[in-house]
Amino acid sequence: MRFESIQGQEIPLGILKRALEKGRVPTAYLFTGPEGCGRTMAATAMAASLNCESGPLACGTCPSCRLYAAGNHPDFHQVEPACGKRWIEIKQVREEIIGKAFLKPMKGRSLTFVIQGAHLLHPHAANAFLKTLEEPPEATRFILIAPQKGAVLPTIASRCQVIPFKTLAKDILRSLLEDRGIETREANVLAAMAGGSLTKALGLFEEGLSRGMEGELEYLLAIGESSPSKILDLSQRWGRNRQDALKRLEQMAQWYRDLLFLAEGGREEQILTLSGITSLKEMARELTNGEIAAVCESIEEARESLEANTNIQLTLDRLLFSVRKHTGAGEKRV
Repeated sequence: MRFESIQGQEIPLGILKRALEKGRVPTAYLFTGPEGCGRTMAATAMAASLNCESGPLACGTCPSCRLYAAGNHPDFHQVEPACGKRWIEIKQVREEIIGKAFLKPMKGRSLTFVIQGAHLLHPHAANAFLKTLEEPPEATRFILIAPQKGAVLPTIASRCQVIPFKTLAKDILRSLLEDRGIETREANVLAAMAGGSLTKALGLFEEGLSRGMEGELEYLLAIGESSPSKILDLSQRWGRNRQDALKRLEQMAQWYRDLLFLAEGGREEQILTLSGITSLKEMARELTNGEIAAVCESIEEARESLEANTNIQLTLDRLLFSVRKHTGAGEKRV
């Protein structure tokens, strides 16, 4: 794994590479940022560099680097909550970190421990780990990964150099998806839905959500003239579980943002819902900007309600009837 494989993170990668080149790598790092922005790849590149046989930065071709790329290097350890567990518990820290951190590296010069979800360290586990951080082994490095510094216990975070990673820009995320063989049109939609996370974008692609939702677009755009029973049918299809409902709201929000963009005179090539461009253009001529904005507001309210653990079916029912009211049926259009 080489640093060159990571895109869109020039500032944090520059900090890490300079530390390697100067031979001043701290005992512990805390990589913060959203899931899927390159933190784990950077941690692997950092570990590979510490044991690279060719230079201060991972070359990607020496035997050591090839082991890291294959995920088989014996001096590289990743720790995360055990299957079915919410926390990284004290027993796991003792066995997977403390019990190994003081051993000599088996093949290279350095041992590296990557703690995925450092904010999920149980308080007792964090206290046990803290003792190792306070008196660290000379040849051992720790890289903690968490969404933000404030999510990690202050006693742990204060002993780490914090390296913030940012969400990936849409054009970078789209390029990464295209590199994986995803068509440009779908890559555009996935990049818009994924909030700067490659992990999330690939998950949406595997689930087929961006493709599956295309079949709902024509129906949704005609919802203003739909009967209550058809609206309830759509709500039931969308409301099978909370995560699916939230993902569908993301796609729906994108449609109506595109609709508002067209209504305000935006260029056609800049919208993301390319498969429904004809229907969107017709709808943009029929609705006012205020009506479209009201729908966008209703979608955001529904998203907040679902994230607050409200009833899924009732939330979707309320949303879709609100969309119906603003886009067609009701007293204002009778």
